Amino acid sequence: MVTAVAPVRSAVRPVIVRNPVPVYEVKRAQVRLFVAEVQELLRDSYLQSFADHAGIRMVGDTADLSSDSFSSAVVAAQPEVVLLGVRVLDEAVIQVMSALRQAMPQLGFVVLASLSSRDGLQALRAFIRTHKAGCAYVPKGTIDSTRQLSQVISSVAEGRLLLDQSAMEGMMTSQDSTGSQLKELSARELEVLGLMAKGLRNVTIAEMLCLEPKTVERHINNLYSKLPEVSDSKHPRVHAVTLYLRATGQLAGEGAAA
Repeated sequence: MVTAVAPVRSAVRPVIVRNPVPVYEVKRAQVRLFVAEVQELLRDSYLQSFADHAGIRMVGDTADLSSDSFSSAVVAAQPEVVLLGVRVLDEAVIQVMSALRQAMPQLGFVVLASLSSRDGLQALRAFIRTHKAGCAYVPKGTIDSTRQLSQVISSVAEGRLLLDQSAMEGMMTSQDSTGSQLKELSARELEVLGLMAKGLRNVTIAEMLCLEPKTVERHINNLYSKLPEVSDSKHPRVHAVTLYLRATGQLAGEGAAA
């Protein structure tokens, strides 16, 4: 059964949390959240956690993603973000997301899954390439607190793409050479590269990750050293960002050389 409540907006104080996903300070009105979680215990936990949350306003919830009324309930509730809690990230989950994006192009998704299939990760890659609004994939076991989850939700509402390291590795495990070229990068180097791909300067990246600019520069130089050499006519930053965008499905032509 799907329930919905009237949305309310108020101010929110920024919250900073730690890994496993990139986190940033966010100052904005309350995020309107719809929870679709197949596991009753987790769904009840989310509802309780966000009932009086300063930065998130619940606008509806359901346990049945296949229900005929699910899509219409989401559209009627007009959330900014849908939290999809599933046991396995597979192609069927991505189909649900695609259908909702057709009706609400700016709708963000936070996908929490216990497991993921290869086909599911590749479908997610294609989904990211086709749809440019915010999206996050995080294994359920890596979320340790309400504050951590709320930061992921807020970041997705801002249009950010957040992928767990395991998802990145799964997307890179393909027949093209682009993904394999990034598999040697550490989690922090991938995190920095993801922010570089958004066009952010080193100083801004350092502020977001609470690092010294020199530390960010060191991470960037390290990731450059792990990537194939490029000709003098190609800037290494452009080359690295192109590889990242192709590996995550955000840029077509992933099989071509950067």
